[in-house]
Amino acid sequence: MNRRSFLTTLTSLALGSGLTSCQDGSQQVLRLLALKGSIPSQLLGEFSKLIQPTSARVELVAEGQFKEIIIQLQEWQKTGTAEAKGFKVPLVPPPKSPEYIPNLVSMGDAWLATAIEKKLIKPIDPKNLTNWHKLESRWHQVAQRDDKGISNSGGQIWGVPYRWGTTVILYRRDKFAENNIPIPTDWKDLWNPQLKQRISLLDRSREVIGLTLKKLGSSYNTTDLSQAKNLRVGLEKLHQQAKSYSSDNYLQPLIMGDTWAAVAWSSDVSELVQKNSNLGAIVPRSGTAIFADLWVQPTGPTQQSLERSNLANQWIDYCLQPKVVNQISLLTSIVSPLLTSMNPSEILPDIRGNLLVLPPKDILNKSEFIYPLPQQSQVEYDRLWQEIRKT
Repeated sequence: MNRRSFLTTLTSLALGSGLTSCQDGSQQVLRLLALKGSIPSQLLGEFSKLIQPTSARVELVAEGQFKEIIIQLQEWQKTGTAEAKGFKVPLVPPPKSPEYIPNLVSMGDAWLATAIEKKLIKPIDPKNLTNWHKLESRWHQVAQRDDKGISNSGGQIWGVPYRWGTTVILYRRDKFAENNIPIPTDWKDLWNPQLKQRISLLDRSREVIGLTLKKLGSSYNTTDLSQAKNLRVGLEKLHQQAKSYSSDNYLQPLIMGDTWAAVAWSSDVSELVQKNSNLGAIVPRSGTAIFADLWVQPTGPTQQSLERSNLANQWIDYCLQPKVVNQISLLTSIVSPLLTSMNPSEILPDIRGNLLVLPPKDILNKSEFIYPLPQQSQVEYDRLWQEIRKT
C-alpha cells in the first residue's frame, strides 16, 4: 500500500477522436505516463479544451509503480520507439514509433538520480514555463541536479514537481487511550517504553536513520555519521521498539492491532485516517522527510517537434494553476507544491484545514528532501543499517 510499491496496473485514457494507431497524422498528441491515481481524469478533459493548437488531444497511460516507469524509460532509450498503447487487436502486434514515446513522464524524486545518471531523461528549460517562478525555492532545488543526479545549485533542472507528501507517524487512538499513552507529537515519542514491540518501521535505511538523526537535532542528509552523537544507541533502542519493518504492508498490522504506531508515508494514510476514526496521524513537529512526484522528459525522441514541446510546457503550466492544484490536492492522496506559496484564501478549506497533507509552515521549513549521498557516506549508512538490524 505504499507510494512506491502498488499493485501494477495499466490503463489508458484517450481524449479526443480515434485510437492511437488510427490518429490523423497531422493531429498533435500530448502523451503522458503517470503514476496511477496521481492525476484526476477530469483534468485531462478540461485541459483538452484549452490547449493550442485546438486540434491537439491528450492521452494518459497510468502505471502502478515508479519501478515500472523506469523500466519503460530504459526500453525507449534502447529501442528509440514505444508501442501504441491504444491499439488492442488480438494477435496483431501494436505499432511502434518514436512518436509514441510520451512527452512527459511522472517520476518520484527518489528515482531522479537513477534516471539522470542512466540518461533516461533530459533537462527541462524553466524559461519555457510561465508558472515555474511561482514555486518556492525548495521545489526548484529538488529538481536541480548535476549530470550524476547529485543535488547541485549550479545544475540543470530535471523535472517540475506537481505533487508532494511527507513521512508521518500513524497511530491507533484506541490503543493509546486504553494504555494511557500520550498522543505522539514528534519522533522522540517512538522511543516511549510503552510502545516496545508495538511499532512498524519502514524498511528504508534513509528513512529510519534519518528520523533518528532528526530526533537528535541533525539532518536526514548528514554525510558524516560519526559526528552524530548517540546515533547508534538511538537506533538500537528504536530497533527494540519495532515489531516489523516493511515498506509495502506496514498498515495491515496496525489495522489488526498487532502494532499501535507506524512510520508511514502521507500518501498511504491521508484517506485512511479520514475514513477510520480509530486512526490518527501527525507530521512530526521537529520536521520530517518530504517526497515529490515530478514531470520529467524522456530522452527520446531526439528531435521532438516544436508543437509537442509546446504541448508539454502547456501541460506543466496547467498543473501549476490555482484551480488545478486545488483539484489535484483534493482528489489525489497528496498535494500540489504551489499550495505552499499560494494565498491561503485561494486554497480550498478542506485542504487548508488538513494539517496532515498540508503541514504548518514552521514544520515544513524544518523538513527535508532525502538527497543522494556521496558514495562513501552511503556505504557508511548501509553498514550501520545492517549492523543495527542484526542486534
